[in-house]
Amino acid sequence: MIRSEAVERVLLQLEDDDIVVAADGAIAREAHRFRDRLRTFYMLGSMGQVASISLGLALSRDERVIALDGDGNLLMGFGGTALVGGLKPANLYHLVLDNGCYATTGGQRCLSREVDLAAAAQGTGYCWSERCDDPETVDDRIRDWLSSPAPAMLCVNVDPGDPDPALRIPMTPQEMARRFRESLAD
Repeated sequence: MIRSEAVERVLLQLEDDDIVVAADGAIAREAHRFRDRLRTFYMLGSMGQVASISLGLALSRDERVIALDGDGNLLMGFGGTALVGGLKPANLYHLVLDNGCYATTGGQRCLSREVDLAAAAQGTGYCWSERCDDPETVDDRIRDWLSSPAPAMLCVNVDPGDPDPALRIPMTPQEMARRFRESLAD
């Protein structure tokens, strides 16, 4: 399964009031291309911060917060993951798309194939964490993840390449931030 297909499958299962934090680079672009949502925070230039930003939102809001993360991104900011596990927000759902590399910065190999990210999340205190390596069961695993006690992490194995990369999001960072803030104020 390619990353963009995994992003699409997750977004199809979300509720309208869910808050989404989409990792900078390809994940944010793919989330925007498939389903641009006012309640999605498209990250730019803040690699490694998905867990931390999602945690802040989860602690200050009642809605479900969905963190769309990449394996390299998660490893770069693992301290945020430890905070999520330690503080245990009951509304934070963390998805990690694991392609074994830093795809957005050129495909450099990362250690996600040597480090079991789901087990690491469990070790920090996540209430539920699993890995899905079978594309045939990913929709069921997403449903299980979204109905599990939180914080919950689902790691989905995806292919490192994407034959149809998404274009840059056609908004300035200021426009994205304003739009996101306004959607939460409604």
